[in-house]
Amino acid sequence: MRPTTRGSRLLALPALCLLLPLSGCGGDPAGEDGGDGEADTTPSRMADLRWDIDDSVATSDACGTWVVRADIGEPLQVVDVANDRVLLPRVTPPPGSGLEPDEGWLTDGGCVPTPDGPVVVVETQDLYTDLDEAPPKLVAGLTPEGEQLWVREEPGQVLGRYDGTGSFVLDEVGARPGRWVVVDARTGETVAEGAGDADDPAARRVQLTLSRDLVATTDATVVRLPDWSTYLEGVVAGVDADRALLAGAGGLSLVRLADAVALWARTDVGYAAVTGGSTDLSTGTVLATDRDRRLVGLDLVSGATRWTSDLAFGDVNLSDPQIGAGVIVVRDGRDLDRQVVLDAATGERLPDPDGTLVVGQDVLLLVDDEGRPTPITVDDLR
Repeated sequence: MRPTTRGSRLLALPALCLLLPLSGCGGDPAGEDGGDGEADTTPSRMADLRWDIDDSVATSDACGTWVVRADIGEPLQVVDVANDRVLLPRVTPPPGSGLEPDEGWLTDGGCVPTPDGPVVVVETQDLYTDLDEAPPKLVAGLTPEGEQLWVREEPGQVLGRYDGTGSFVLDEVGARPGRWVVVDARTGETVAEGAGDADDPAARRVQLTLSRDLVATTDATVVRLPDWSTYLEGVVAGVDADRALLAGAGGLSLVRLADAVALWARTDVGYAAVTGGSTDLSTGTVLATDRDRRLVGLDLVSGATRWTSDLAFGDVNLSDPQIGAGVIVVRDGRDLDRQVVLDAATGERLPDPDGTLVVGQDVLLLVDDEGRPTPITVDDLR
């Protein structure tokens, strides 16, 4: 799953967001009379959507064939790509809570894979202008079909990160950032928490969740929560629930998470990007860089080099690659608004897309100039 950029929320928090029931069939088709003399513009199918193409990559999470979309000033959208449905989440407060979500609340969220299926996590809170004085928010976990699994009340200063597996991280931001919480995505229970004190080793910060209680930290270690025993050392990128890529001074290796055994190791390659996607499971290709900083595709099972790209260092920006569904999508090194697309299996550069690509392991969307997303395959790009 591709990581989600959340910083844009801090720049546009006063925008309004409508919170509507999560329903696969609610509302009339866009443009028809909603019964009160006004047109109902509630989206129910992908053809009804209009996404901000400037942020179409940074604000979308793909989780299987579900895509969670968070546009500032718009409802959080859960798109069932396989069945061409659009669902809009609604959060029910916990008993006794004084918080009552309405049309003036902001929503955001993401999708977290778990062993029992994906969970859509929704953050929602009232409008505010000062992040340090933000009122409390609700954070809830729902099935993609809309069943609320849990809900919890959190300080208004926390923002979620949903780029892991099994659990997710709530980070406190603002003038005094520090508190963080790891939350089980399926149950909503706190797995571990810390104060973010740099002088306290027990409060080391979490960078990536690899399972419910296995996490990578910002100091390049992998630990098992809650006792913080060191499991692996190095910078980690998740592959799936069973494997992770580990990068360090010795090169790049594929590690089995169950017992920390290296399935293969290469001393002559490294990560293409410290963050972001790393592996296309549909073709079994790992994106890496060689000693000349050229892009290379490695076989996921053996670690052998499948291809080496003709693109030179500086031709592409690797800060946030998207990988999956048969493609590798990176930014042009000189024009960040332009996408460079490679065939994941061969490394061949594909023609520039006529729109913006949103990539997940099991879904590939092309967003046109008007913001309409359409499911495509890698063959459509050739």
